[in-house]
Amino acid sequence: MATVATPIAPPRNVAKYAIWATLGIALVVAFIFTDYPLLFPSGDPYRAHLIADRFVLIPHAVFALIAMLIGPFQFSTRFRQRHLARHRLLGKIYVICIAFTAPAAIWLGFHSEAVEGLSMTMATLALGVGWLVCTLVAFLTARNRHIAVHRQWMVRSYCFTLNFIFARVLNFWPAYTHLSNTGFANVLWGLTFCYLLLPDLYFNWREITTSRAK
Repeated sequence: MATVATPIAPPRNVAKYAIWATLGIALVVAFIFTDYPLLFPSGDPYRAHLIADRFVLIPHAVFALIAMLIGPFQFSTRFRQRHLARHRLLGKIYVICIAFTAPAAIWLGFHSEAVEGLSMTMATLALGVGWLVCTLVAFLTARNRHIAVHRQWMVRSYCFTLNFIFARVLNFWPAYTHLSNTGFANVLWGLTFCYLLLPDLYFNWREITTSRAK
């Protein structure tokens, strides 16, 4: 009897699964150490500030979470090839979510009592504007059928979406949670720089690391 070989998933697919699993764990960690304690009454002034901003903050968080959960489907080649109509629908939902949540982040940066100091305001403004611009360019390039460029800008946009995780995943570390406003603003500036730079390094890695044959 002939033996049928079991196909082995390419290393790249294994890496993708590992990345999504890591992001899922990071999301759970961020929730446990950041959001869960805020559900219970306390005298923490930060919690009081968040409650005061709840009518903007809660929709902002909900739309950001929806956009983040859409990401694995949108970056799945198999899903895109088998369900192109759903891929486009989810893409439109993603853009709508960012169209609300990015301006909400900018509003919170200027009006929230939880965001104190010019450095924090400017860092939040840069995040919101970068998030909005990257998503807008991703939408326009998709509409104009420049698919390769669309994918690049979607990666940049999704990096900003994942700030929901990246900026909070270290909240279990006391030294991180006790950063000054200026210190945390510097963290946000650094993350913004990474969201814009690292995708370019990824897209151009082959050109960076290999030379053209003469």
